[in-house]
Parts: sequence; structure tokens; C-alpha cells
Amino acid sequence: ENSLDVEKAWHTFASERHIRRVFRFPVWARGIAAAMLLLIALGCYLIYRNSQPDWVLITSASGKVTEVYLPDSSHITLASGSELRYDAKTFGEMERYVEMKGKAFYRVKRRVDCPFTVSAQSTRVTVLGTSFLVREDTSLVEVQVKSGRVRFEAGSHQELLSAGMSARYSDEEEQIRVEKEESENLLSWQNQELVFRNTPLPQVIHDLEMCYDVRIANRKSASDTLRLTATFRDMSLEEVLMVINQTLDTALSEE
Repeated sequence: ENSLDVEKAWHTFASERHIRRVFRFPVWARGIAAAMLLLIALGCYLIYRNSQPDWVLITSASGKVTEVYLPDSSHITLASGSELRYDAKTFGEMERYVEMKGKAFYRVKRRVDCPFTVSAQSTRVTVLGTSFLVREDTSLVEVQVKSGRVRFEAGSHQELLSAGMSARYSDEEEQIRVEKEESENLLSWQNQELVFRNTPLPQVIHDLEMCYDVRIANRKSASDTLRLTATFRDMSLEEVLMVINQTLDTALSEE
């Protein structure tokens, strides 16, 4: 008794008969292994899920202006055909980051500890609390500041803009152009009112494009030195162009 080496006897027996011994886990061990694999899989899923953004997309239908309030109480007015999106999961933690297409006017709630950033094409606008307009169109991004200050970045270029200033960046020029004169028609696309006071024709064309979200062709290049004084309220683009063309003897038309 107790003198038999079971492992050695089995090895001798199996070798003579070419039997391959297969090790089997006990039932309880297989249960523990299955539970551990399930926990690992669940952990991996939760890590993946938490790393994915929870994007909220807001679009403004054609011909409609949409009012948006963000979680931090910042107010955004989206122009017709524009869109805005942000990650609801991370918004307001380290920064307040939104992406946009089209045109939007921002009234940002001030938070010194959490900057507000707007991304449009290859540009970024960063503020703490202010009101400003961002317009994105093909290869052009334009910023106009109504109150406060903003930092406008495009590639390696950046400009600090204060109230009344505007700037634009195009992929063609690859530089930021700054204007220091305040535009009276910053919100014309909202209130449908255009005011021109001895305004140069190129600026008139620009304000018309901003208001009606179109491109205007000037078929008389020599007329760029002309200036316009006029006020238009609740008028269609066709009516406005007709008045300007008759007043200044120009040939402006929608492209």
C-alpha cells in the first residue's frame, strides 16, 4: 500500500500503447475562466464606449433660422442651411468645443476656466465670453466680433480681435486679413435690415452676400469706386439689386 507511483505507471502504460494523455480542466475551473473572459470583454467594451464621442448634431433647414441653447447656456443662432455639432459627453469639462458649417452668431456664456472653441474648416475661434459671428463658405472662413475679444487661428497664423473688428481667412491666400471698421450689417441676415452710409461698393456686395447667403457678381469693375447710402428693410434680393443698379448705374447680379 502506498508504494505504487500512479503517474509513472500511467506513463509506462500509455507509452507502450501510444496513448496521448489529455488534461481536462475541472468543471468549476472552466466556469471561473468563462466568467473572467466575460468580465474582460465587458471591461474592453466599456473602455471603448467611454472613449467614443456622443455627438449632438443640430441643423437649420433651408429658409429657416434656428435658435440653439448649449448645456452651458450659451446661445447660438444658426443661419439657413447651417449645422452645428458638439460632444455632449465632454462639453464643458475641459473646454467647450463645437464644430460648424455655414453661418452662426454666438453669444457665449463667460467661463474663465473653460474656453469656448469654434472649429470651421481649418480654422479655430477661441473665446471666454463674448458675442461674434462665424461664416464658413467653401474655402473661406470669416469672423466678426460684436462684443468682447476672440482669438482667430488658421494654421500657423493667429489674430486677436476685439469688438467691431473682423477677419477672414481663405485657403487660396493662406493668410488672415483683418478689418478694424465695424460692420453695421452684422446681423442683417437675422433682422432683414441693411444700412449703408457712404459705403464703398465692394463692402455693399460683401454685406449683400452675408445677408442673403449668395454670391454677387459685379459686371462693371470700374464701378468699385462708387459708394452707396441707403436703407433696405424686408426686401428681397432682387428688389435690392434693382434699386442699387438704378441708383449707381451698376450691373450687380446673383451668380
